[in-house]
Amino acid sequence: MELPKKISPFLFGLVLLCFFLPFVNLSCSGQTIMSLTGFQLITGAEIKEPNMFGQNMMEQNDNMNQKNEEVSSQPMALFAFIAALAALLISLLKKKTTALINLVISVLGFIFLLLLKFNIDGDTQLDTAGQGVITLDYQFGYWFSVLLFVGGAVLSWLIFNEKPPKENLTVEQTSSGVK
Repeated sequence: MELPKKISPFLFGLVLLCFFLPFVNLSCSGQTIMSLTGFQLITGAEIKEPNMFGQNMMEQNDNMNQKNEEVSSQPMALFAFIAALAALLISLLKKKTTALINLVISVLGFIFLLLLKFNIDGDTQLDTAGQGVITLDYQFGYWFSVLLFVGGAVLSWLIFNEKPPKENLTVEQTSSGVK
């Protein structure tokens, strides 16, 4: 079962790449207001709110009145990114004992991403209480990284439970044991 040992680093590398894809879209009445990548959730971001009616004729007034929305950094996104990085580095060691460590890290990464979702959902409900038209849509980057953490945990479990290969016994060894 050498294949899971080769696939494991690839999975965790993909998780790291997912952090550069869109994680969350914030929509109002079906129109996307802002889109955040996993990396923007880690570092925080300042996003300019788009005009509701497109470009106005008085751009100078728009530039003065345009609000910038600041998104604070999310610690759970950082913890999930660190978990993916640690799992990638550990999976390169290719030892059976490190598979158990990778299993724990994968489960932690999965939990961090779920906690990130709960935190963002809670923050959005507090900010938009009573409005009901603003929705959060989790994008491909988020869901694929969740799936990859689960896949990494399963692969780590397979590697950990792998039985050592049986040694080939020659005919002399087997016939000498049977008398």
